[in-house]
Amino acid sequence: MKLSNLTKDKAARRDIEAFLIGASFAAVGVYHFVDQDFFEAIVPRWFPNPTFANLASGAAEIVLGLALIPKKSRRQAAWGLLLLLAAVYPANIDMFINDVGFTTDEFGKTVRVENAPDVRVRNFVRLPFQFLFAWLIWRHTNKAAT
Repeated sequence: MKLSNLTKDKAARRDIEAFLIGASFAAVGVYHFVDQDFFEAIVPRWFPNPTFANLASGAAEIVLGLALIPKKSRRQAAWGLLLLLAAVYPANIDMFINDVGFTTDEFGKTVRVENAPDVRVRNFVRLPFQFLFAWLIWRHTNKAAT
């Protein structure tokens, strides 16, 4: 296989990876609007406006996820997604520290439950996954990668 073919294959894999990551972020962003109760329950209690946090982060996930797909905007979108991951990471820490789980109330609304049983491991496992996502995104911040 010639070097140019190797380069083309690598570029094609990067494009596929960017599409999968971008589409995944955009899909999760849409769910911020579809299932607002769930995403607002994730917002730490110390944040003053859970609805704003949910809708702003959901909109950012949609816009930045879609912007990661075309090569022209990929690098900027990757940096934006890294900033977004850093901004929402405190919510993951809060979920772990406070053993946050969820339940459905009598009105069908998802509500936050602190000190929930059997959630510590799940909430702990979420923490390193954010670094995996960040690493996958970070690979698209390099000019040569776009």
